[in-house]
Amino acid sequence: MAASPVSQAKALFNEGRADEAEPLLRKHLRKKPRDMAAIETLGLIMAASGRLAEMAQQLIKAAQTPIATAQCIHLACDGARAHGNHAVALAMARIATTRFGDLAESWRLQGREELATADAFAASKSLARAHELNPTNDDILGLLADADASKGTFPVPEHWARIALERNPGDPRNHVRIGNAQRLNDDLPAAHASFTIALQLDAESPTAIAGMAETLESMGDTNAAVATLQPAIAKGEPGYALVTAWARITQRAGALDKGIATMERYLAARRGSPWHTSNMLMQLGRAYDKADRTEDAFRSWVAGNQAHKGRWNKQAHESLIEQLEHAFGAACMTTTPRSTIADPTPIFIVGMFRSGTTLTEQVLCAHPAIEAVGESPALPESLKLLAQSLGGAETWPACIAKATTQACTAAGQAYIDRVRAHSPTGDRLVDKLPMNYLSVGAIPLVVPNAKIVHLTRDPMDTGLSCFSQAFASRMAFTADLDDLGHAIAMERRIMRHWASLGINIHTVQYETLAANPEAVIRALLAFLDLPWHADVMNFHTRTRVAATPSMDQVRTPINTKAVGRAARFGKQLDPLRKAFDQHSP
Repeated sequence: MAASPVSQAKALFNEGRADEAEPLLRKHLRKKPRDMAAIETLGLIMAASGRLAEMAQQLIKAAQTPIATAQCIHLACDGARAHGNHAVALAMARIATTRFGDLAESWRLQGREELATADAFAASKSLARAHELNPTNDDILGLLADADASKGTFPVPEHWARIALERNPGDPRNHVRIGNAQRLNDDLPAAHASFTIALQLDAESPTAIAGMAETLESMGDTNAAVATLQPAIAKGEPGYALVTAWARITQRAGALDKGIATMERYLAARRGSPWHTSNMLMQLGRAYDKADRTEDAFRSWVAGNQAHKGRWNKQAHESLIEQLEHAFGAACMTTTPRSTIADPTPIFIVGMFRSGTTLTEQVLCAHPAIEAVGESPALPESLKLLAQSLGGAETWPACIAKATTQACTAAGQAYIDRVRAHSPTGDRLVDKLPMNYLSVGAIPLVVPNAKIVHLTRDPMDTGLSCFSQAFASRMAFTADLDDLGHAIAMERRIMRHWASLGINIHTVQYETLAANPEAVIRALLAFLDLPWHADVMNFHTRTRVAATPSMDQVRTPINTKAVGRAARFGKQLDPLRKAFDQHSP
């Protein structure tokens, strides 16, 4: 009995005769266009030759049929990605996890496409499931590390990057991954060493070259950073990592136009994923703004924010504010048992993003008695433990009414242990997670001797600054002016509530800090029970990395350049202004 065309094609392919297998399959599919085995085999042949995009539509159509196999759906996902359509690729991956959720590859593809479409937190969950199903897969480990780096949380988690490196130290990508985390976590010598090894393994690695240049720039050697990047940029069509590093570093070197031109070429080529394109548009908009091209800047930000727009639930956020006001009333603050933790270590800096929180952190950390723990998740995680001990995390914040001294002490100790593990030697530790403003009422209950510093800034300047930054999807309110106005108003509302309860909060007005820094900083140090130290006025000379969108601003002395910045954008900010006024108490 003669072998079927599909069997013949498979045999030819396995013998390295794909050029004969392909026409055989195509002829067969003209007669039987729904033969799943033939479609899969042709897909494998096309993938092997780097031409999967050519049959993407055929695979996508087949993947949506009830008889589609896991391999067909996986190939459809890869085909859509190869064709540059990440939204369809994600849709294919979701079909795979729905139908074949017991396969690690289904979850790997879903996590990969969630990363590409700027949803790092969802990607982490998908990739964690993939790792559970296949803990030995190096690609899954690498993607988990990439997801950690893309979340926008600081300090950058290094867990998966270290496991990937230990598993495969010969892969330069793993040295790049740990190097990027080390740089952003302020370990510049270690980052330099990691990128050196990566370049020894692959001297042409674009991400290693970009990482080394960024590290040199963070060390204050802009000239060396430019020299490191220039040869790779000159080769033409550089990728995302090289372009974004070049744009930032040339700006620092006073060559703004060079960075703008390179970003424009990158975007015109349409080679980036939605996530990379979004980030590049936001960076280009900021460069346009510095070049006084206001309309181009705003247009670029609107386009860049599309990747996150619509992911924020402002109704749910307002509901949370209402629940916090109800749970943490005057009675709560006077009758709830408190932790016995006497540690005076924590200094919480809270406020809306882009209100001066990073600047204040950098000023304080120039003081010899203070170290930073970054935007630590320690407080939210400690309060989650508290809620679990009182009836379940889903009962927060109402469960605070059941709080006991023992439960509050356990939560407080968990917090202290977490931040001490990150910075074990500092006399005082600055915890700068802006959205800890949602937890101010709980701070006196779990760490009673902590200090709370609230940064506030003109809402229009704050909103514009947020709108111009590439925040992660967890802060998706920054992608929409209406959502932004609502979120800023809600922050003002809950901070007024905390103040009404008598919680000791020291407020720093950004505009006053910019205009009269020494007086404001002296008052702040007095609130923290710390002596004056002249180094706080020279914070900008330190090489410490501020791993936030403010990283470049804090490399210069305090100034008033950003005060009143929103006025230049006029009516374009009307939706922000209207939403803020509508929801302000």
